[in-house]
Amino acid sequence: MPFRVMLAAVMAATSMTTPHAEAASAKPVVRYAGLGSCLQHDGGRQPCGPWKLWLSDGRVLALPDARRSVADDEYVANAVIEVSQDGAQVAYFRQSDGVLMIWEAATGRARRIPAVKWPDDLQMTTLTISPGGRFVSMRGVETSEWEVDRVVDTATGKIFTLPRGYQSWGFSPDGRRMLAGDNRTAVIYSTGTWSVKVRRSVYLRGDLGPDGVTVAGTKANDGGSTRNSVLVRNMATGKKSTVPIRLAKGEVPLRARWDRAGHIDVLTRADRRMGGEDRRTHTWYRLNRATGGLQRLDSFVIPSSVGGYVLAL
Repeated sequence: MPFRVMLAAVMAATSMTTPHAEAASAKPVVRYAGLGSCLQHDGGRQPCGPWKLWLSDGRVLALPDARRSVADDEYVANAVIEVSQDGAQVAYFRQSDGVLMIWEAATGRARRIPAVKWPDDLQMTTLTISPGGRFVSMRGVETSEWEVDRVVDTATGKIFTLPRGYQSWGFSPDGRRMLAGDNRTAVIYSTGTWSVKVRRSVYLRGDLGPDGVTVAGTKANDGGSTRNSVLVRNMATGKKSTVPIRLAKGEVPLRARWDRAGHIDVLTRADRRMGGEDRRTHTWYRLNRATGGLQRLDSFVIPSSVGGYVLAL
């Protein structure tokens, strides 16, 4: 079965860095969710303890009621917890009764979604939550062994099931549009009516912008002629552009993200060996589309004590 397993490699024990001054003055958001790790008899480590949230203001908060795994012998992080692309919400299922919970960074509290529970007929592989927490996509494999993707409206409890083979790839910053598709087709839906607004025969994944039609993604240096860059494509017109970006040696782009104001932010990762230990550093930059320049917004190192993690993606 296709599982997106998020077992984190053992990384260097280090504290998180202080956010950039501009980011520090903003409201705190979730950088990532993760589990602690415990030593095994063979000297290795395994995930243990409750889910925790690492925030941009340096706080670490526990979610003791969050379901930890799909089954007793499995660890599939993305199937049970997800951080919204803007870091403002976290979706998870409560261990006691399987009810969906939406944790809000603004209040530090979780709200119950009693109309949505853990789907017993679906072996989930991925959760996706829209900015604002209105919609949650649950993707997994049915007993028929077909992969399905169901999008739940947490306000009404209504479910929209995507066409067979389609996956939800993310939402616009206001949650009014959703990008989905398969390896041959990209589709933009209106989340109000689930009507198709744009359809193109193209393989396209990325983050949907505030205009509801423009998608941004990243392309990493492949060691050849390709440079690290941000790709921008208007789904309505087909117009596309490439913005080269300059990163430090060993730093690779992971994703691009729009905000409500139309800015594009880029998340990168850099793995370095220091003092005999591995350090995995993630950095958010604000992209200047005219020059390709990057302004650092936030940077953090995931400690080696974290046995698994889910980034705000």
